Amino acid sequence: MPISSDRDLKLASIPPPLLSGTDRKTYETLFRHPASHNLKWHDVIHLFEQLGSVTEKPNHEYVFAIGDLQHVMRRPHSKDVTPEEMRDLRHFLADSVVPAEPPTGTASGIVQALDLLIVIDHHEARIFAADMPAQGAAQQDVRPYDPYHYLHHLTHKDQDRERGQRAHEDATYYERIAQVALRAQRLIIIGRGTGKSDAAHHLVEYLAKNHADLSKKVFCELTADLSHISEPELLAMAREALGRSNHGPEGI
Repeated sequence: MPISSDRDLKLASIPPPLLSGTDRKTYETLFRHPASHNLKWHDVIHLFEQLGSVTEKPNHEYVFAIGDLQHVMRRPHSKDVTPEEMRDLRHFLADSVVPAEPPTGTASGIVQALDLLIVIDHHEARIFAADMPAQGAAQQDVRPYDPYHYLHHLTHKDQDRERGQRAHEDATYYERIAQVALRAQRLIIIGRGTGKSDAAHHLVEYLAKNHADLSKKVFCELTADLSHISEPELLAMAREALGRSNHGPEGI
């Protein structure tokens, strides 16, 4: 695992906006100095389930994963995490949660307002800057927009989808998407168009309920066969919709 710098540790000490309640308190406790001696193991497990995933292995080993990084530790002998274990978890958070460099296209670390395209279903969410030049778009690199690494290869925690059922919506899924999109100027959302069960529909509802200002930036909601359309084609759809802005935004 990479060795965290003092700067990374300082930045990482600020809890991600998606955390609330007990998870935020647990996060702050990990960075408290002097170290706490009563951080509960089950609270650590719950925190990392919100930030990424936790997998239990044989011999009481647990694998914490956030994005592409992993940290392995054994279950403590007591119900509390030791200061040494807290130190290792701090460094893991600094290496996985905080970006090493300011996001591309920013000045002084401030993300510029962009037109963002959100492509979403119940399996995953992809976010792109939609203001790329229209000419030669297919030849350009198409890279997801996630300057602060909030998505971390985000997938929906829908355990029933393989059986054709839709589980209760996971608010964390939509909150992480919202945090990426906070500085957007306008949002174009593309989903599968399956009515009220569509993830795009749930995202629009979530923004209206929890992020009123961001909800007002939803320019239009489009539908596409996400299994048979390329990312450059999705961006072309978004640019075409933005190009019609002088005729007024399309309703959702």
